[in-house]
Amino acid sequence: MEKNTIKRICLCITLCIICISAGFIAVNLMYADSDIEYESLNNEHKTDMTKKQDYQKADLEMKLQDTIRSIAEGSNPLVSIHNFDLSDHSETTVAVTLYTDPFNEISEESQIVIENLILESFNGIVKDNISINVECTES
Repeated sequence: MEKNTIKRICLCITLCIICISAGFIAVNLMYADSDIEYESLNNEHKTDMTKKQDYQKADLEMKLQDTIRSIAEGSNPLVSIHNFDLSDHSETTVAVTLYTDPFNEISEESQIVIENLILESFNGIVKDNISINVECTES
């Protein structure tokens, strides 16, 4: 009987050690999972959205420049958009610089048409956030 009792005690101790070891392993795995940062996916998504917004902003600047070039003939327009937000244009500012030869004058009517073009291009932009400057270039 003594032999069977010793075997049972050894078996019980071995099973207890295995259970305690499994518990420690499970706890360590849980803590290891909590150390994983899932924000990297969100940062990549934000970066992709920022790139998309930058491309759309650049595309809009180029289209506005082409249209303004046809409105103010003889000028070389430069359009800069700041605080560009796809959903809310209330904080967006647009600066237009019309580079022109000294003898080529840009009329007030052309500047009003350019301002209206920008107002129609951005829903909710404030008229005060649009600036149009005419600069003469030396030949």
